[in-house]
Amino acid sequence: MKTIRIIPLLIVIFFVLSTVATTHGQEKYPSKPIQLIVPMAAGGGTDRVARALAETLKKYLPQPVLVENLPGAGSVVGMSKLHASKPDGYTLGVVSGYLITTALGGMAKFPATDFTFIAKTSADTFTFSVPFESKHRTLREMIEASKAEPDKITLANAGTGALTHLASVALNQNTRSKFRIVPFVGGAKEITALLGGHIDAGVFSMSEVLGQSQPGGKIRNLAVFSDRRTPKLPDTPSLLELDIKGIPEGPWQGIAAPKGLPDDIKNTLIEAVTKTTNDPYWKDFIDKFGYADRFLPGKEFEAFFNEDVRMLEGLMKSIGTIK
Repeated sequence: MKTIRIIPLLIVIFFVLSTVATTHGQEKYPSKPIQLIVPMAAGGGTDRVARALAETLKKYLPQPVLVENLPGAGSVVGMSKLHASKPDGYTLGVVSGYLITTALGGMAKFPATDFTFIAKTSADTFTFSVPFESKHRTLREMIEASKAEPDKITLANAGTGALTHLASVALNQNTRSKFRIVPFVGGAKEITALLGGHIDAGVFSMSEVLGQSQPGGKIRNLAVFSDRRTPKLPDTPSLLELDIKGIPEGPWQGIAAPKGLPDDIKNTLIEAVTKTTNDPYWKDFIDKFGYADRFLPGKEFEAFFNEDVRMLEGLMKSIGTIK
């Protein structure tokens, strides 16, 4: 009789212990390596940021973060895999404005907002730059000059539909300036044209112009497209200082996960990324490569992202690239 009674008791004990072990296992996230999808080729700016994040995150997570490059279709290949992945915290992705523009342009089969937003980490802030010998010394002066002689002053960007193009369009719209917008095929050709005196001004990523912006350089920056100055260009005013709003700030970087990520895993990741962006290794990295510290956690990042969607949607409609 005693043996018969003991068996049900053992079953109950086993069930309780199994439940506790399962719950305990969930609390120990992550228990295996995390995949970080980069929707661009290795060696580029997005890949560089991803690898610096992965290198620093290993200090604050018990499992490694492994970078996987999945380039193709302007980021759609990598972002599609992220979107289709299980929301368990083991597949993350580096996101930026390309997630928005490809979705709005009809290249992706999902809305740009259909993700869990972990944190914005950094930005490669845009600059409004002129040749050093330019007669124009301030952006406001140049805006007024463009109004006085519409379409005479040329403003270059990296290509039709690029973020620098959208920023140029926004500048004309929001300040009522009359710059003649000139698309190039990539930032390198744009810089060559600026240095050669073939264009009057250009919108660039800050990292592209830093080398020529130092004392003795050939580029003068009249503004950074941001809400505050950057330590790399401390004498260059921000657009907010000039009371100019509604302009894309530049290629920012952040981390996202598939939609439906449990809150406890999301909070673990936010905590780890917060520590990462305060780590000396990360700070040295963004300083070395000319990025700006633009950390926004969780809900703040999501609010920023949603505002960026609204702004870019309006700009893309104005140039006819919404699908």
